Amino acid sequence: MGRVKHADKLFEKMPEKNVVIWSIMVHGYSKNGLHKKSVECFTSMRNIGLMPNSFTIVGILVGVSELRDLILGQSVHGLIVKLGWEDNSFVGTSLLEVYAKCGNISDCSKIFENLKSQGLVPWNVMISAFVHNELFEEAFLLFNRSQKSGLFPDSMTALALIQSCVAMESKCLCESVHAMVVKFGLVSYVQVNNSLLFLYSNLMELPAAWEIFDTMEEKDLISWSTVMTLLVHLEYASDATKLFFHMRDSGNDYDNLILMNLISACGILGNLKMGKSVHAQVITHGFGSDLPLLNTIITMYARCEDLNSSTTVFNQSKMKSMVSWTSIISGLLHNGRPREALGMFIRVRIEENVIADSVVLVTALTAVSEMVALELCMQLHCHTIKAGLTNYTSIQNCLISTYSKCGIVELANNVFVQMASFRDIVSWNAIINGYGINGHGETALSLFDELRERGGIPDSATYLSILSACNHSGLVSDGYLPDVSKFKDGEGKAIWRAILNGCVHNGDLRLAEFAAKKFDELIQKDSGQLVLLSNLYASVGRFQDAEALRLSMETEKLIKDPGFSILTGNL
Repeated sequence: MGRVKHADKLFEKMPEKNVVIWSIMVHGYSKNGLHKKSVECFTSMRNIGLMPNSFTIVGILVGVSELRDLILGQSVHGLIVKLGWEDNSFVGTSLLEVYAKCGNISDCSKIFENLKSQGLVPWNVMISAFVHNELFEEAFLLFNRSQKSGLFPDSMTALALIQSCVAMESKCLCESVHAMVVKFGLVSYVQVNNSLLFLYSNLMELPAAWEIFDTMEEKDLISWSTVMTLLVHLEYASDATKLFFHMRDSGNDYDNLILMNLISACGILGNLKMGKSVHAQVITHGFGSDLPLLNTIITMYARCEDLNSSTTVFNQSKMKSMVSWTSIISGLLHNGRPREALGMFIRVRIEENVIADSVVLVTALTAVSEMVALELCMQLHCHTIKAGLTNYTSIQNCLISTYSKCGIVELANNVFVQMASFRDIVSWNAIINGYGINGHGETALSLFDELRERGGIPDSATYLSILSACNHSGLVSDGYLPDVSKFKDGEGKAIWRAILNGCVHNGDLRLAEFAAKKFDELIQKDSGQLVLLSNLYASVGRFQDAEALRLSMETEKLIKDPGFSILTGNL
């Protein structure tokens, strides 16, 4: 019942204590998380000359495994061999967990192979041991062995395999494990469903996650918060808020994570009124001192352009993390106040003596680029080297952009060259754009060709950058698009997406319609681009055409950015 103090008092009052009484205490301490107390009790029992039974051994092994004390585990293992308990399946399984949690996978494997009783529990422990030690392929190989042995997986097997899938990020493997869960009727376990939700959320697979969530007979707080987190991460903020109200109307309570997601959704939507209301709920529910929640509130107010409230929450926070500082700095930057943002960065470095991480450095560099302050960029570059953050691709990419905006494309190129294997498509886009905005269109074109020769696939941002470079340098003929059938896979889609984005930005409806038509010929309908075209129709007063596009998305069940609710028909 968890009343350890009452058990202690009764234990102390007993004039005579046999091995059963001592064993109950050893096991009880371990069960209630008092692992050191369990070890002390076991030691006292041994000191008075009592011999432990299998129940005692299992109790002490539970404590040792949670303490991650390998030497103590090996000592107990020696005692097990001495007493002849090594063939006991319960003892052997508990010993497996000790070596697994202590990271000694070699001895763990030996014990497993020597176990005479090969029920499902030892298999689960061994599979979990591989997962715990990041040997994910071995975990699946062992699972296959268990299948050949005629064993059927249970919820513990499924949870271990799903955890492996999360780490391996293999969609194909995830779908196979999901199929296994359905095949063996494990979908009735809420914990298994929640793990699948988390798995698909990690893969950003909203349709698959939603299908699981929608068919769950029983949902707990984790179920709701996992889906809500995914919706917010994908910026389906309207759907996230609707999901919250449905959860609340269904009689479910909510925690700080749910409120954090709701506040983030308010920030994405720019809904200041709702944001303030949720902030009030945070206080009334006693979460006013929750630092991650406060950081989210700071960001929400900044995104809703209420910088005074954002600053007030920041200043009133008794504790501040690097995330807190990053939130307020980003908020200042978002509201067009780069000088104040940089001042806040300097303040955190001098006054608070907090070590800046990659995220806050990227924010500071963005502020510098907005100010076109070359000297400050060079200082931050030096700080990056001194802090050992040169391997962060996000920082290097930001340095390329900042140097370019400051007009020193040679330094931007130095950073790009030094990145070598750390380059991603953002790196290429940054340097191509850098040369473009500084009037070096030929070099930008050369880099574009090099990207394609290396097997890289340009995205829409790449094409926007190269077309802009041609425009800046007067390279009209080089800016003409070649025949779409000559593009590599995926490139045609990126080009027409870039043109469509540009048309929306410039209000060129005629070219936008042409680009949308070409875009649709290359791939299946893309909801995000249809939204762009719909917005363009609306901006020029063609509301019927805009509505027709929206309705076509509903008909074809396309998921898009906030606007069309995936919850329609389910709530």
